[in-house]
Amino acid sequence: MTRHRRSTRVTSVKALLPGSIELTKLKSGNGLEIEVRSHEVLLGTLMLGRGSVEWWPSGNKINSLRKSWKDFAEMLETHMR
Repeated sequence: MTRHRRSTRVTSVKALLPGSIELTKLKSGNGLEIEVRSHEVLLGTLMLGRGSVEWWPSGNKINSLRKSWKDFAEMLETHMR
């Protein structure tokens, strides 16, 4: 008999989508907000917009970590190997 392991979800990611979004439209103010949680504890919020990607760590309302799309792609290439 085969045993089945129950997986426990540690990290959850929630995207708040107001319908269809065009992120590249100039001055649209559109963006995509993604909440990242671990065991229901907010780790931070990832904001995707036309010109940049921002990471807002939990509890930080003033300073975000901001990267242009090009710099963000380069960072992923470097750190995801």
